[in-house]
Amino acid sequence: MEDITVSVEEMINFIFKKCGESVDKDTIAMILDIQEEFLASYGLIDIDEDDIY
Repeated sequence: MEDITVSVEEMINFIFKKCGESVDKDTIAMILDIQEEFLASYGLIDIDEDDIY
């Protein structure tokens, strides 16, 4: 299976644009952090924290 790495900053900017900029970037970042914790708690993802953040 191919390893796919996605930048959190890239996800935040994508969501920010899709929301019509009605949600601030800090809120989006907080939601993504919570989502990451949730998925990791079920063993669905492995979190590699590095210089991407």
